[in-house]
Amino acid sequence: MNCVILNPTTTSNLRQRVITGTYFVLIILLGTLAGKWPFILLFGLILFACLWEYYTLVAPKDIWKDLWRKYSGIIWGLIPYTLGIFLAHGTQLPGKQLALLILLYMTALLAWFFIPELFVRRSERFSQAALGLTGLIYVALPFGCLPLITIANGEYSFYQVLAILVLVWANDTGAYLTGMRWGKRLLLPQISPKKTWEGWMGGMVLTMLTGRLIAHFLDSWSVVDGLVIAALVSVWGPLGDLVESMLKREFEVKDSGQLLPGHGGVLDRFDAFLFALPPVALYWLVIR
Repeated sequence: MNCVILNPTTTSNLRQRVITGTYFVLIILLGTLAGKWPFILLFGLILFACLWEYYTLVAPKDIWKDLWRKYSGIIWGLIPYTLGIFLAHGTQLPGKQLALLILLYMTALLAWFFIPELFVRRSERFSQAALGLTGLIYVALPFGCLPLITIANGEYSFYQVLAILVLVWANDTGAYLTGMRWGKRLLLPQISPKKTWEGWMGGMVLTMLTGRLIAHFLDSWSVVDGLVIAALVSVWGPLGDLVESMLKREFEVKDSGQLLPGHGGVLDRFDAFLFALPPVALYWLVIR
């Protein structure tokens, strides 16, 4: 009779992962279902955590140069989300005024991150400034899209964000199960040694089926909406996962943070969500 002996450490890590994952999902569900302002607060905190982890990763030293870049990056990173909340509540900005506001924001960012590097003594000054600016494009701007697709003229639709989250989770689950069972051909081994083409296809299939199912239950989603948004999540979600893997390899860390025991950091859990949000928002607000 054959028996399998589980490593106590592996069993403990798996238990910790399950417990953390359960609490994490419950917090997301409760914060989303509780109403508009709990939702805004919850995802504002998630945004803050993602920015904190990113800037801790790219500016890790406890010196004034890195601390200045870290805290200023977080402050600048909260602005797109705040602007998205105002616009979602019916704040009217003519096209020229909105364009001017965006141009002012981008000009201020370029000045804020690049000009100080001209006067500090350290190597790789341009790349350091670019890393500070990249955090806002990578983390902050996608979160700025979130209020626009979940709140319309002040009316909050919790099912919008839940639907996107469910599609992201379906993609992760399908990719993991399919890759574990049938995965053979590596997708990008130099970035992620475990992701396979079979896993990517499995994730897409489960996501498309989930999108079709969501469209069946949501009156505001047509079948086309469900399939298009599922397709966008299937493509952009895994890309977000790979980009974060590339970031962590660049800085030689396993996880973006330690806030979620067994899972790593908050940015580790929202990497796919971040990349999927802008194309989904583009479809929902412009193309649809």
